[in-house]
Amino acid sequence: MKRYNIQGALILVLLLFFVANALAKTGPEPLASLGYRAGPITIRNQMPLYLFYLQMEPDKADTIEQNKFYINADYTVSNITVSSFTPASSLYNINIDAEVSRMTLDLRYGIYENTEIGLEIPYLSLSAGYLDGFVEEFEKTVGATTPRSRIRQGSYNFNYSFIYNNENLIKRTNASDGLGDVVLKAKHQLLEEDRYGFLPNMSFRASAKFPTGEKSSLLGSGEFDYGFGVLLDKTFSEKITVYAGCNFIVIEKPDFFSVLNLKRNMISGMMGIEYLLTQRFSLVTQIMGNSTPYPSSGTNVLDESAIDVGLGFNYIWKEKQNVSWHFAFTENINSAASPDVSLNTGWNVGF
Repeated sequence: MKRYNIQGALILVLLLFFVANALAKTGPEPLASLGYRAGPITIRNQMPLYLFYLQMEPDKADTIEQNKFYINADYTVSNITVSSFTPASSLYNINIDAEVSRMTLDLRYGIYENTEIGLEIPYLSLSAGYLDGFVEEFEKTVGATTPRSRIRQGSYNFNYSFIYNNENLIKRTNASDGLGDVVLKAKHQLLEEDRYGFLPNMSFRASAKFPTGEKSSLLGSGEFDYGFGVLLDKTFSEKITVYAGCNFIVIEKPDFFSVLNLKRNMISGMMGIEYLLTQRFSLVTQIMGNSTPYPSSGTNVLDESAIDVGLGFNYIWKEKQNVSWHFAFTENINSAASPDVSLNTGWNVGF
């Protein structure tokens, strides 16, 4: 881990705190953090080749109310099958047959008006999983099969290999699980929505990823990443809310990819729409994606950006308005750079 990366990330987070502290004294009154707008689907790209890097989850722009806590405990499972190699030369040969499960405890606190800080604590598992049969039937139903990969890999197996120039950069046949890379983050709301005009909610955020995941088990990069982003959302007709976000992420190359000419940054983003079906139940549709940090390889798993579409549901308890439940799934639509299918569910509690 390079020292200047740690310094740069710490400066970035501290700068956000100082700016937020100054702006919070004159900023607008915050919106209620646990209103009927549940926000976008908070699924990250769980393709194993992206687990090493910081990923800034989709989020809404408004912040937790000052001196209030918010907890999101969720579970995401992703099914991945990849069989890809460089045509003719086989310079790159990548085979992945796995399920990635992620249990995340997302803790947030309203430290100032319009400013929150947060801590993400993930627990990751890479295994053969239990979704192969379901995914195969689902893909047949929607006509989105990946026949070559699934025929080669079989069902309910675990294999994770990355060969470059006849050298095994990654070779793992045993499942692993453990603590992932912990993320410290902060968000400040710059603008509050004008419900009768065109002004949206707008926030700036920053995140820093710490190398707490075990590198030898492929649960972390052993390096420090950081990033920043902008979030926007706007409500129309009291029932429809549009969300958008864009992030710039600075990454450090893991040791096991030392021979690869990786880019030092990634760009990710999302756009979604939430529709309020009742005062407690809403539907969310979303498209999200990220650029690739990998060099040109002649394979779609490394060369193409990841793009996923998602559908989710949110339910807020009537008796306890500060407790909600969500469920969502996503499907990749353009390449093997993201999981075939991901399922997500969890609980949100504010107090």
